Order: sequence, then structure tokens, then C-alpha cells
Amino acid sequence: MKRWTIFTGITLFIITFSSLIWLFSSVQSNKNETFEGSIEYALSNDLITEYSNVSYYNGRRSYHIIDGVDQEGDDVYVWIESIQDEQESYSSVFEESDEEENVEDEVSEPRTYIRKQEDGISASQARQIAEQHLGIDEFKQVRLGMIGQTPVYEIVYIDTEDRYSFYYISFEEGDYIRHYQLRRST
Repeated sequence: MKRWTIFTGITLFIITFSSLIWLFSSVQSNKNETFEGSIEYALSNDLITEYSNVSYYNGRRSYHIIDGVDQEGDDVYVWIESIQDEQESYSSVFEESDEEENVEDEVSEPRTYIRKQEDGISASQARQIAEQHLGIDEFKQVRLGMIGQTPVYEIVYIDTEDRYSFYYISFEEGDYIRHYQLRRST
């Protein structure tokens, strides 16, 4: 009986571990596929000629931010809105439509913004601005994002009151945009 219990426990552990690995790899491959779609969009629309990095920002709208080089050879950032298919959108399940079903689906273009890197502050400058104005206990990250039509840096940190904090400053000048703080559970 003891062997049977040990065997069952090991088998359950292996199944659980394998499932977690499969889940992680499927999420990563989906992320890479969407990055590839954004890169292809930017290249085919002559927004960039080459790229070095792609990152993701999830705010009210989600964006892929591409660090690349434009047609003139300038280093640029390109924000490309990540558009979900209507079939994949949770909200579309609950929305009712009065439109006729035989109307062809419109293909919407993603919102796209381009800024020369030299026209804004760097991520290290954004971090310095945050460190000068905020009580940062533990720094987490700085990343590019978009609020409305304003390119921003999102600075994530733990403040001196042990709150998880998000500080947003403009990409162009480093001006304050907004600030969120969330209490951490203990």
C-alpha cells in the first residue's frame, strides 16, 4: 500500500510538472507569434528597416513597442496596437449587434505611433527622474507604454510604505502623467 501511494504521488507530480511546462511554452509561443505579426506589419509598411528589440505594454490598449531603425537611418520606437480578433475578444461574446450578418468584416488597422529615440528621454533618464521624486524602496522596471496618444515610460517599484507602485512620465520631456499605488498583501 505504501508503494502504491508513493507511485501515485510521483505520477501526479510528473503530470502536474509536465502540464505547467506545456502551459508556459504555449503562452510564450503565442507571445512570439504576436510579436512577429507586429514586426512584419512595421517592416511591410516601411515604418522600420530593421529592429533590435520588441516589448509589450498592457494598459487600456495593448501595444507592441519595437526598437528599430527607420528609412533615414534614425533610431526610432514604433508603438503598434495589439488588435485581438473579434472571435477572441471576451467582450464580443456579451455584446449584441443589430448589424446584418452578411456584411463583410472590416479589417481594422492598428493604431501606430513613431517617435525618434533622440526626441525623448532614455529609460535610464526616466529612472533617474523617478528616483529624484519618489520614495523608492525596491526598483522593479522601466518600460515604454502609451496612454491615449501620449508615449510614456511606466516605472514600476515598491515604495517606502511597501506599496506596489506605477509611475508614468512622458517620453518626450519626462513630465509627470499619473501615479498608481497598490497595497501589497501580507
